[in-house]
Amino acid sequence: MTKKLLVATLGTSPAVITEAVDLLNEEGERPDGVLLFYTEDPDVKESLELLQKHLPQHCRIGWVVPVPIGSYGDIDSTEAAVAFMEQACAQLRAYRDEHRLFVCIAGGRKVMSALLALAVQFYGAERLFHIWAPPWLEAEGEIAELRKFQDWPEQLTEHLHPSLNQPPTDRPRLVDLPFISLFPMLPSILDALGGHASASKEIKQFLVRAGLLNPDDMPTSIGQRVAAILSMVEMLPPARSQEPHVHIPPHHHRDRLERFAWDLIRYAPFVVEVRGEEWKKGQPSVEAESPNALIVRARLGTDILFRLRLVTTATTEGQLEAARRYIERYVHRREG
Repeated sequence: MTKKLLVATLGTSPAVITEAVDLLNEEGERPDGVLLFYTEDPDVKESLELLQKHLPQHCRIGWVVPVPIGSYGDIDSTEAAVAFMEQACAQLRAYRDEHRLFVCIAGGRKVMSALLALAVQFYGAERLFHIWAPPWLEAEGEIAELRKFQDWPEQLTEHLHPSLNQPPTDRPRLVDLPFISLFPMLPSILDALGGHASASKEIKQFLVRAGLLNPDDMPTSIGQRVAAILSMVEMLPPARSQEPHVHIPPHHHRDRLERFAWDLIRYAPFVVEVRGEEWKKGQPSVEAESPNALIVRARLGTDILFRLRLVTTATTEGQLEAARRYIERYVHRREG
């Protein structure tokens, strides 16, 4: 049976995620797993840690995939927006064929939610939705409120799972959002944005109306960015079909390095193995090593230049180079 995956942006309200699980369950669509995009903001990370404990224990959802976006706060630049858009598209592309995707954009930063919704337009999902709740209920679901109940699990659960047996104005509601999946048209869209003569007149007209092409069939500035994102994602190696592995030799920075290795695996669905290697001098970087490996050098907040070997699913030089650029963007944001 095809598994159902809840994909969501996470902010400082863990209750948005548990409410989404409850509301889907109410409709007979209980998710088998939850994928959460999160920033490095301390309150957001605390929200994530709470959910990583609560979802398996209370909701019997042991498959929780935290996906770091490599940012401490908001998506505050064009570069950061492009990076998150690539990441959102890459995750949807990795899971869409083998899973039913339910995408919630109620949590997290507004820009993250908007970009995830746009990614759904290109790569599709079974449903795209928002969670509405009365203001008083929203306030009760914030991490600042929930941390008061760390020693009272029953009260914590009550706040994370407000009763659905209430009038519509006093309970959370799932609000479906309309979208059109453009995935079947993706090759034609890329042809049109790339200026290929084979692109159909209908697709060009559609892209002109969307503001991605000008009336002369030339890509606008935003059209160029969208084309770059989609081209990058389409070139990425396929998603792994096996459980990933991490091998870090024992040393006093092992925990730090293992956390970073798992962050890379969650960020990149095409990484199948990460191995720690001998530390060397140099600058943070990501290099491709044929036929399918990436060498990542990062300081991770220390004076040491750590070195990791990532084994990927790449089978061509083009896929490996796309993987290198994808990982490089994440490492750059983490190191910055």
